Amino acid sequence: MAATTIQVDAFNVNLHGAKILCQGPWIGNKFPPIIETVEKLRDPFKRKILISKTPFSFSKALPLQYDATFQIKEINDWSLILTYITYAPKPLLVIAEEIEVPDAIWTKLTSTTTFVHICNTPIRNIRAYDAIFFAPIDDTPIAGFGTGGYPDYVFRTIQMVYRATYTQKEFREIINELRVAGAGLAYTGGAIYWYDVVTTQGGETISKKQLADLFSWLATQFA
Repeated sequence: MAATTIQVDAFNVNLHGAKILCQGPWIGNKFPPIIETVEKLRDPFKRKILISKTPFSFSKALPLQYDATFQIKEINDWSLILTYITYAPKPLLVIAEEIEVPDAIWTKLTSTTTFVHICNTPIRNIRAYDAIFFAPIDDTPIAGFGTGGYPDYVFRTIQMVYRATYTQKEFREIINELRVAGAGLAYTGGAIYWYDVVTTQGGETISKKQLADLFSWLATQFA
């Protein structure tokens, strides 16, 4: 896929050990191909952990079996998480869902830990990430992304991390092609790419324990 003055290649970058942002809104059942870009077949992750506001994951983007789950309630909870990350067997995969990651955390991570941050709201410190997967852009109005909406947010972000002189014309041409192809936009290593979305079939199965945890968590929200 290409615009008049910029080449956009198919995504084929290995992101093992990277800090990755999956910037939503993730609507429906289409997500970026995260696992195939972060896990080495000959060196699989020895531990997978989830960090979330809830006791478990509802994300269809990464329907994984986790070795540990951390529920964030306050900033001090990160001390325990960092201890686990430091001493857990490596390589380690960390998935953070819908939470704010303190800036100080990024300097504590090494290349033996792959950190994936899934978020449906705008991220403040966008430069903390080695790679960004943007949700596919369609005509669905999205709240929370300013007057220009989600497309303008993606444009401004690409302009910030890729090239300050990147124009709306270049962006529109690329986005029009991506919409036709049903693909998404990604950025890493000073280049922008298109990626084929992964379609999740059906819903996730929720165990009785997960339901119990959910109802317990909901009860505390309305107490």
